[in-house]
Amino acid sequence: MHPIIVFVSCTGCPPDFMADQRIAHKASWIRTAPGASAMDTIGQHQPDLVVVHSGTESESGVLSTIGQIKSRFSSTPVFLVAPKSSESLAIGALKAGVDDYFKYPFCEKDLLARIQQQLCTHDGCKSMAVSEGQFSDKLVGKSRTMEELKDLLDRVSIVDSTVLITGETGTGKELAASIIHENSARGRKPMISVNCAALPDSLVESELFGYQRGAFTGAVDTTRGRFELAQGGTVFLDEIGDMTPFAQAKILKVIEDREVSPLGGAHPVALDFRLIAATNRQPESIIEEGAFRDDLFYRLNVARIHMPSIREHREDIPLLVDHCIRKLNRKFNRDVQGLSKDAIDLLYRYDWPGNVRELINVLEGAYVNMPLGNIDFADLPAYFKNKLIKHQHAPVNERKQIISALLETNWNKSTAAKKLNWSRMTLYRKIARYQIVEKRSHRNV
Repeated sequence: MHPIIVFVSCTGCPPDFMADQRIAHKASWIRTAPGASAMDTIGQHQPDLVVVHSGTESESGVLSTIGQIKSRFSSTPVFLVAPKSSESLAIGALKAGVDDYFKYPFCEKDLLARIQQQLCTHDGCKSMAVSEGQFSDKLVGKSRTMEELKDLLDRVSIVDSTVLITGETGTGKELAASIIHENSARGRKPMISVNCAALPDSLVESELFGYQRGAFTGAVDTTRGRFELAQGGTVFLDEIGDMTPFAQAKILKVIEDREVSPLGGAHPVALDFRLIAATNRQPESIIEEGAFRDDLFYRLNVARIHMPSIREHREDIPLLVDHCIRKLNRKFNRDVQGLSKDAIDLLYRYDWPGNVRELINVLEGAYVNMPLGNIDFADLPAYFKNKLIKHQHAPVNERKQIISALLETNWNKSTAAKKLNWSRMTLYRKIARYQIVEKRSHRNV
């Protein structure tokens, strides 16, 4: 069922995006004018979201409309779309309770993505049939960063090339590899994973290439190696940055020859496989250190994918939390609703060195305290609360970072928000918190 969205127009004519078929056919839109008629319409249809278009209405009139909606329908998300914008309107809308703010010109896809994100957060993820690639159930996030990642995985999956995945610990490199494999022409064949960091030189050949019965003491049966087990499918070499020089030489030969010689075997075995490798280290750096062969790197670095850290898409934290809590509720047969506002604000400020994996562990640790309703700060694991206490206040230099980004972008707040890896609303909140005001004379504070 399509979501219901009420469109409150403060101008006589609907904006261009209302006529865009990409938006109009993805939800049930109900148009109304501001005032009593808008209140009646919202009350009658109980929409999933309200979009207010300011048009030529005065700032006070627009803020009054938003205030009336939020006063009577406090749980209904409200977006503001403004052809003409100002800092005072943005901050006023934020104080009035608006959930997101769009200033012309904007990308319709961004509006759709934010509406979809809001619906997922508040209303059980009603679908607007937004094109999201094939991976929305696995890769959680609606930010521009995550949308671009999904598009890239979609393209890489259908091309049978070698793939190198980079990214910090806990960002989902193995998940990305499985997505590529499952959606490729090799998806019906196995994907065999090899943890290169845990593979000692003494076992490289027997584990990767296999052995014949009697090849060495203890070889009581003929055993196929990892590469042969992946015949027709995919070999995933995880943590290749920690591979020993001996293992690097052996794997380089397999990639070049596309065959292996099992220990004790008389004939090589021809192979058909796709190779995906991953590392949490910067490949170029470990090559400079002399710890990784450049010729192997060139063979691996065909299609390059970077898995973003949580710091690169903080705006997806609510969706990640919601996704984790749904899974944990099923796992522990609980009915936790979510996180309190104070708790989610603290999660925004934390740097998440362990990324999604750390977030999952923290939330699961909170279930030990048997929270009722929402998870609050007190419910979080003790070790994590100690970390958060150190991060409760923004860094001393955060105000300077914001001012610097604004100056570098000539006070273009949308561009500054992207530069800081924040959403527009996050930037507006921080501008209001730090009382940053643009001075016309020298554009400084």
